[in-house]
Amino acid sequence: MSRLLDRLEGAPTLALPAGSTRTAARMPEAALLVVEEGIVLVSSLRPGASRRMVITVAGPGSVLLQPAPEERLEALADSWVTVVSPGALRELLALPEAAAVLVDALAAELRERQESLGHFSSVRHVERVRDKLLQLARDHGKVVPGGVRLDLPLTHERVGEMVGSARETVTWAFAELAREGFVSREGRAYRLAVSPEALAS
Repeated sequence: MSRLLDRLEGAPTLALPAGSTRTAARMPEAALLVVEEGIVLVSSLRPGASRRMVITVAGPGSVLLQPAPEERLEALADSWVTVVSPGALRELLALPEAAAVLVDALAAELRERQESLGHFSSVRHVERVRDKLLQLARDHGKVVPGGVRLDLPLTHERVGEMVGSARETVTWAFAELAREGFVSREGRAYRLAVSPEALAS
């Protein structure tokens, strides 16, 4: 993706330090946003909603739409995002190689959204949390002895925003998963006791 974006001379970029947020009002006009480095999330707080919901967690190579008025972009790690303007997108789509890469990136984002929505089919909150941790490990985890480590700043409140559960419910779910030996805390990270092969399947 980065090679293709090199063709866009002067494309604006956003440097987002870890913990920083950008609302739609503070974003330049964009047809697409491409995550070059780091990890960002998009969350939404719709009028009348009781809690913010995390829509997606995106790493390098991910393609996102510009946040809607009720959404915001938040950096989980120091991040760099390229802004693809409507004109630049037309240029890219005119190049067969670039168009194919964009379609693949958008398809990957669609699969991620579908998987995330599928988590809500479980009425058991502990299973929602387990499924979300597995998804995050597959997309952003690092293989370590004994499992896969998630170095993301995952508070119980933030995981609740990802799975539609209250913070207290997520805390209970983590305690259940820890008792099972599925997850353990390692400093600010979590380690999942799952093999890379099982994660891939």
